[in-house]
Amino acid sequence: MRRTLLIALAVVAMACLPYPEPRPYDPGADDAASLYAPYRRDGYFETPWRPFSKGALDLVRWMLTRNPYDKSAAPQVEVVANSGADLAGRQNSARITWVGHATFAIHDGDDVVLTDPHFGHRALVPARYFPPGVPIEAVPDDALAVVSHNHYDHLDAYTVDTLAPSVRWFVPLGLADWFRARGRDNVVELGWWESARHGRWTMTCLPAQHWSRRIGQGTNETLWCSWLLESGDYRYYFAGDTGYFHGFAEFGRRFGPIDVAMLPIGAYEPRWFMREQHMDPAEAYRGFLALGARLLLQMQCGRFDLTPEPVDEAPKALRRAVEEAGATMDGIEVMAIGGSWHVPERATASLGPTAQQPRTSP
Repeated sequence: MRRTLLIALAVVAMACLPYPEPRPYDPGADDAASLYAPYRRDGYFETPWRPFSKGALDLVRWMLTRNPYDKSAAPQVEVVANSGADLAGRQNSARITWVGHATFAIHDGDDVVLTDPHFGHRALVPARYFPPGVPIEAVPDDALAVVSHNHYDHLDAYTVDTLAPSVRWFVPLGLADWFRARGRDNVVELGWWESARHGRWTMTCLPAQHWSRRIGQGTNETLWCSWLLESGDYRYYFAGDTGYFHGFAEFGRRFGPIDVAMLPIGAYEPRWFMREQHMDPAEAYRGFLALGARLLLQMQCGRFDLTPEPVDEAPKALRRAVEEAGATMDGIEVMAIGGSWHVPERATASLGPTAQQPRTSP
């Protein structure tokens, strides 16, 4: 009964949302030029190289398919206690705390930057398995925050309403009005390849292979993105939600060396439905190599049960993918929720497999 109701709701919701017919995928579009092509058509955003093609019938097919995974056991996810006290004051180098899912707290010098901050109990319907790695009260009032898109596991109304109004938000096109309607006027809206400065930080909005929809915001009426965050001392790449695409190689070429890549590895099954919008762990590892980043932090696993695979499966699959590639986990940090990790200095860090490749001029 519950599954039937969910299918019915999904069909109604998706059928009622206006969206132009996606252009067919052109394999020849997977070149760097397509990353700079116009990405708005007839009032809607799209990925020019691979427009999202799944619809209501595909969703029904997925929900009617038997789950091949056994999810009877409680998920084994490492969680450590963290009061968040370290977010106050100055960090002599750089320290990253995993709050859970796609939320990191980057403490670089005097500044704290949050990625897709989500401290709420639910992602619309799915409830979190574990509480946030640090309490929301620990976030400084002068923090910065980037948002990748409007899906409920990445943009949380409770979090936006609870964080101090002085928090500075950086969001993709179409989302600033949503923030202002909630009394959060300290917001900067950017399109792909656009940058904004705040103190010593440069925030650059970059392409991602995904889509958008939220109650009150129709399908692809707002943009989605990834972010390059530059403090002057370190460069961080935050992927948000994305399928694997050729943008990783271009980002590494234009912006390398990238110190830390925060890449999603979870919510990837079934592949026939998710491949366009979510990487699996093996593709995330490929993305890490294509970026040429020194270090990889995993995300989008362990907190919300969104897809058929168990919430603790993705880190195991990542290890298997690295082993099958004949590589080691050097340069890859599998973090605990609430865990904090110091970014190694460039001169002494364990380099990722492609980190020593020469940089090509843009």
